[in-house]
Amino acid sequence: MQILGGTALSAVGLLGYTRLLEPNWIDVERRTLTILGLSPQVAGTHIAQISDIHLSEYTSVDKLFSAVNQINALKPDLVLLTGDFVGNEATDAQGLVEPLRRLEAPAYAVFGNHDLWTDRQVVGRYLREGGVTILVNQAVQIGDRLHLAGVDDVWSGRPDLSTALRAIPADTTTLLMAHEPDYFDHVIASEAPVAVQFSGHSHGGQVRIPMIKNNRLRMAAPVLPRYGRRYAIGRHEINGRQVYTNRGLGVWPLPYRFNCRPEITLFKLEVAF
Repeated sequence: MQILGGTALSAVGLLGYTRLLEPNWIDVERRTLTILGLSPQVAGTHIAQISDIHLSEYTSVDKLFSAVNQINALKPDLVLLTGDFVGNEATDAQGLVEPLRRLEAPAYAVFGNHDLWTDRQVVGRYLREGGVTILVNQAVQIGDRLHLAGVDDVWSGRPDLSTALRAIPADTTTLLMAHEPDYFDHVIASEAPVAVQFSGHSHGGQVRIPMIKNNRLRMAAPVLPRYGRRYAIGRHEINGRQVYTNRGLGVWPLPYRFNCRPEITLFKLEVAF
């Protein structure tokens, strides 16, 4: 009976941790991105990223307010929002407006699959009311020989990388926002002049448990979404190009996280020699 009682208490404790504590325990990841050919004028630029807010019954507006306060305290030069702003109700995006208006740095966004599965027009309207610039197969200059591009959602939209990059000068460093991280394979295959891709979508797996892979014990996610399986979490580099997958701020479709805290990422750009 003591063993059964202890097991039951442990199970209740674990459930409480994964449902109540970890999903609200935001982690700030600080990463330096070294980029070949980056203009010295923009070296030291700080970029904050959040993703997969998923405003819903699982993720409150208060949580987003808290994240915005943390971002402002980091004093980034710009903020990237890499999609999936709602769960299954586009009107929940109304809750984006007031928190995003408090961002002290310019903010740029791309749509995610949930934004298209609900109503991109509604989500987009509230993002714009919040002062956010949305990039759909478009690019903007954000610094000396530094551009930021964004493509439409890969899963359900019409991403067009060539259109997004068309007006960018050849001697420019390009950063790309694409909601689904596995779009990086297309960037590599097309030899696109993209230095870094910023993505979300996978939530880092949301639940990560010990698993044996290639005869090694690693923390891995048993379930990952389509287009979020090859570059599910963190930074990867291939042929001089980098992709970073943010673990997301919210949760979906279940309200649990384990070994995969919600994330704000702060990047510092530096010149690679």
